[in-house]
Amino acid sequence: MTNESQKTLAAVRALALKDLAAAFDEDIRDELAMEGIDPDQLAASIALGLDEVLAASRRQQAVAAKVAMQERMAPKKSLRPTLDRIKERIAQAFAAEPQLATAFREGPRQSDADLETLDAGLVLMGKIPATDDGR
Repeated sequence: MTNESQKTLAAVRALALKDLAAAFDEDIRDELAMEGIDPDQLAASIALGLDEVLAASRRQQAVAAKVAMQERMAPKKSLRPTLDRIKERIAQAFAAEPQLATAFREGPRQSDADLETLDAGLVLMGKIPATDDGR
């Protein structure tokens, strides 16, 4: 839409609003009745439409508030170290505290899941720091 068209539409809107503001309620009712429109039914229809818009807006606000609340309450996920880093951390913990011991579940070596569980256990015991800065 060109700038000139926008100016023309704005002028038409301004005149229509001025005309509407100057009109008496009875004049508006008479015009609607002449066009076969029931003013009370029109008013009820407009009110219903506004209620629907308001309800939709409130639903959107409630959903947004719920999402924001869940984001605030969600625990921060820490990044799990790589398996190689887990192995280093465990080795450092056992080297620093020789009294620590573990047993193999099956076979001559521990599975990756066993190492991850051992790492988590050592963190809970305070033998490995919870945050891993790679040192």
